[in-house]
Amino acid sequence: MKRLALVLALLVTCSLLLNPTCSASPDDYIVAEGDTLISIAARFLGDGSRYLEIVELTNARNAVDPSYARIEDPALIHIGWRLAIPGGESAMPIPTASAVPELISDTLPAGAKPKGILKSIAKIDDYTIKLTFYRYPQGLLSQLAMPMLSMSSPAALRNWGADYLYHPVGTGPYLFREWTLDDRVVLEANPEYWGEKAQIKRLVYRVIGDSATRVSELLTGTVDLLYPLSTDDFAAVKGDPNLVMHYIPPTNVGYLAINKDWRDASGAKVLEDVRVRQAISHAINKEAIAQALYPGTAIVAKNFMPPLLWGYNGDFDDYHYNPGRARELLREAGYLNGFKTTLWVMPVGRSYFPEPLKVGKAIQGDLQAVGIEAEIVTYDWDTYLSKIDAGQHALAMLGWIPDYPDPDAYLFPLFGTFEKQWAQAGPPDGRLYELLLRARSEGDFRVREQLYYEANAIVHGIAPGVPIAHNGALAASRPGLTGLKPSPLFDHWNGLSYVTETLTIALARDLEGLDIADETDVESLFVGAQLHDGLLAFEPGTSRVKPALAERWEVSSDGLEWTFYLRKGVKFHDGTDFNADAVLFNFDRLWDKGHPARAGHRRDFHYFVWFFGGFKGEVIE
Repeated sequence: MKRLALVLALLVTCSLLLNPTCSASPDDYIVAEGDTLISIAARFLGDGSRYLEIVELTNARNAVDPSYARIEDPALIHIGWRLAIPGGESAMPIPTASAVPELISDTLPAGAKPKGILKSIAKIDDYTIKLTFYRYPQGLLSQLAMPMLSMSSPAALRNWGADYLYHPVGTGPYLFREWTLDDRVVLEANPEYWGEKAQIKRLVYRVIGDSATRVSELLTGTVDLLYPLSTDDFAAVKGDPNLVMHYIPPTNVGYLAINKDWRDASGAKVLEDVRVRQAISHAINKEAIAQALYPGTAIVAKNFMPPLLWGYNGDFDDYHYNPGRARELLREAGYLNGFKTTLWVMPVGRSYFPEPLKVGKAIQGDLQAVGIEAEIVTYDWDTYLSKIDAGQHALAMLGWIPDYPDPDAYLFPLFGTFEKQWAQAGPPDGRLYELLLRARSEGDFRVREQLYYEANAIVHGIAPGVPIAHNGALAASRPGLTGLKPSPLFDHWNGLSYVTETLTIALARDLEGLDIADETDVESLFVGAQLHDGLLAFEPGTSRVKPALAERWEVSSDGLEWTFYLRKGVKFHDGTDFNADAVLFNFDRLWDKGHPARAGHRRDFHYFVWFFGGFKGEVIE
């Protein structure tokens, strides 16, 4: 295991002394108009993120020679200041980049059918790129706002190779400063950030594996924030008046699937009648389950996607807990004395059902109260899923957690495919299926949002199952932290402010790497997102996309060509330009399995394949 401890100490005092008449030595530099420390470090050290080395050496020389500047704030330097440059004439320049092709196309044998959906990436001009697809890219805008598709410096990727995961260079509001494995990660505010400047100067992420130690340090003030809380953390801090709790909204849904083609002992399709499915919905006390069987983190589910998602429909009346109405519906359907069935309960906990057996028993009791005798059935996880895939269940506990927050990623996999969790014949409702097909290829966002709003109402009406709960998370901080809009979508934290210049966050485990295009662990994405920008971003605390490194975009009438107009004047932390060449380089190194700057340590780039279906040249056999 590699060890990394890149510690750059910033030496500060309270005076500025300068002798402008002093001549500069070969390893000195006199600040000129338009200079910044980042641009100077990029020019002489080959990496703009090394500007603190200039600060350290300049301040050290100032202690014995007042002709050198005294730098108290790296964002504030003045024309005429004398700076000391580490390494002098031997400093490494930025390597000359090989030319990036202006068109990068898929590489398929003649007549082959592509596995992925990406056809080509084109540079239209220095600040315009076009993505062309074989098939409509569902959820593309949400995907481009996720940190897995954010932009890294091509120069840094070339320089560091396989070690890039320890030396990340993006365009984000924070700069990478230090990673000591199993100990801490330190980020510094980027004084040259193109957007809103970070208000907290330093983010320190400390790895503290023991829950009791994390909580103790939060209470004593050596840690400022636990984000998120583990179950053990929450039990220890719950109700403490000296702490502030923050709710992190969920992206999952736990639900009860109802197989309308299941037959009872007499061969009758009891669950085919929508009144029976609606009776089951009314029988289950979702509010009691959410309050009693989750650690203060769940909300009752009304849709099969959470309220965080645009297209959510909160306007219809839910099937509220009403045993009387459930019995009435059963009588109307011809089941005066109820019926017998089976309730399949997951053998393993997931975020949406952390304690599935307890939830299953609660559902069983609620059903029994209205005359439905449901025998609990369970199998090992693989068998459980395979039997559900074969449609052998009656009622089954399941859940869903998409990799990106687009309504299509929820509703189409659940209700637009030929899964047998609802019925043997495929999608549970023809009208719903047609609407979902239209929505996933609709180019107008407002129309698309309305279509999903309507789809959620249709799902509720046909009652293919019962959405039970969305399970979120909690964070706890000391007083004085403002501007935090908790989100599971890895938002930037440049809008936060705190009572001190440093915010210390406790992590339960260390990062796996900071080449975040190749990471899947929450810790790496959580930290790495502060260093990087994508072409798009999410509005803080929401799933709605907004411009970021791309200022605007256009879509062709067939939805297969997406043109993005890039923001000008943006620099990577190493001082190199963000432009169309950088975008093509970033996409190609993910797309091409043979790319020389592929980097990463997993080298499987899971999210790229999940988003785009496959790598360059891969075909359907």
